[in-house]
Amino acid sequence: MILGRSPELAERLEALSEAATMAEGRLDPGAVAAATNIAAKANERLRHGTSHTLVALLGATGSGKSSMTNALVGSDVATTGLRRPTTSSTLACVWGDDDAQPLLDWLGVASRHQVPGDDELSGLVLLDVPDHDSVQVEHRMEMEWIAAHADMLLWITDPQKYADAALHRYLRDLSGHGAVMVVALNKVDTLTEDEVKACRKDLTRLLTADGIDSAKVVEVSAVTGRGVDELRNVLATAVADQKAVVSRLEADVRLAAGELADSLGPDSKPGSLKAKHLANELVEASGIEVVSSAVEAGHLRDASAAMGWPVTRWVRKLRPHPLRRLHLGSGSAGRSSLPDPSGAQRARVAGAIRDAADHATEGMPAPWPSLVRKRAVPDSAVVESRIDEAVSSATRKHQSKDPLWWKAIGFLQMILLIAALVGLGWLTIIFFAQWFQLPDLPTPEVRGTPVPTALALGGLFFGWLVGLLARQVARVGAKRRSRAVKSEAAKAVTGLADELVMDPIRAELKLRSDLHELLRTAGGK
Repeated sequence: MILGRSPELAERLEALSEAATMAEGRLDPGAVAAATNIAAKANERLRHGTSHTLVALLGATGSGKSSMTNALVGSDVATTGLRRPTTSSTLACVWGDDDAQPLLDWLGVASRHQVPGDDELSGLVLLDVPDHDSVQVEHRMEMEWIAAHADMLLWITDPQKYADAALHRYLRDLSGHGAVMVVALNKVDTLTEDEVKACRKDLTRLLTADGIDSAKVVEVSAVTGRGVDELRNVLATAVADQKAVVSRLEADVRLAAGELADSLGPDSKPGSLKAKHLANELVEASGIEVVSSAVEAGHLRDASAAMGWPVTRWVRKLRPHPLRRLHLGSGSAGRSSLPDPSGAQRARVAGAIRDAADHATEGMPAPWPSLVRKRAVPDSAVVESRIDEAVSSATRKHQSKDPLWWKAIGFLQMILLIAALVGLGWLTIIFFAQWFQLPDLPTPEVRGTPVPTALALGGLFFGWLVGLLARQVARVGAKRRSRAVKSEAAKAVTGLADELVMDPIRAELKLRSDLHELLRTAGGK
């Protein structure tokens, strides 16, 4: 029979598993591995249901584990005494008709004994395991494996060994499992009643010192049978309510969550995020000033080529375009030819990134400052490439065709040039006619000024004046376009500061906050 898992336990297991995944590579590897193993173990144990209760008999050599097994079973199923001074392999005693084979296969327990009858303990799987103080390493490893996977822990000790350091080392490691722990003080038949009381009192004191204040202590004697019925009743109650499985796993999950939480450090609000300073440094190193100057100069160059004195326009067109020098001219694509950041600029950017990470993790315990700084430092080549892309995109976006009024002014300049040339040509003809003493050519006048003179001087003057005014107006447009490019490029670079540095910082800080929330859930808080 496989019962559904506790909704609360299911939520806590899911939280622990997710936390362990998130903590991978960030927190103490031992704590992460323990949490991962516990989550996997818990899910596997629950897959086998709660109809069987695994109770591990644990104790030192000679403490009477096998004798207690025989007393609880009611027959000599576990070899004791001189023939078997220590338990070398786990023996499983199974009460009830439900098939415990899959569960015992999972545990790796090969030696099994089916206990007939006794419906009161139906569902109990009693595991007589090797001694925790065995000189054989493989015996201790088997004991620890069973202890880690059992639902209840029944420690068998005696008046001579209840204070052993080896025993209490294990008890301290399992201090969070008091709810599923029973300590049986065996061989009380060798003591007087006063000695039994004193021994129990001292054992309780030691258990409290180990952090175990909820474990039940039972006085027993496998020889006389004292306390055996009481111990059977404790086991029968655990089997009947079928809570030991969930209680043990909840304790495991709580312990694993606590170890991860200790590695994570206390929850604390992140420090200030100094994004503005970082953005300013990136903008400074981006070459935006060079680009904005080239945009302004390029605009003026194009304006002069379109509206300047026609005679000199072709000269201006021969000059290299400032934006084309940077591979940012009309029709260009790909990486620009902006100068690389200087060493000082790179150093300031790196410093700003470190400052941003340090301020964000101010007051946080290790390893978070180093983790956040690691996430916050992108590859410098990627940063420079993305900045170049942002600046280039902003610059090319503002490339446009010459305004129509430029063409109108250019046409007017051409008319003025023609007028000047006609006037100059007319005056030249008059000059040569007089030189060769030819008859005077008729020369009309406008308000007393000869028309040829008016055409020549007017064309030259107004051509210069129109060019001057057009250049002033074009200068205003050049500055406006330069500011637009600079503003958009700076905005794009500021966005990169967020994307490449601040967003990873925020993501790591959020992950830390999420870890705290998951571990609170896993710990049942």
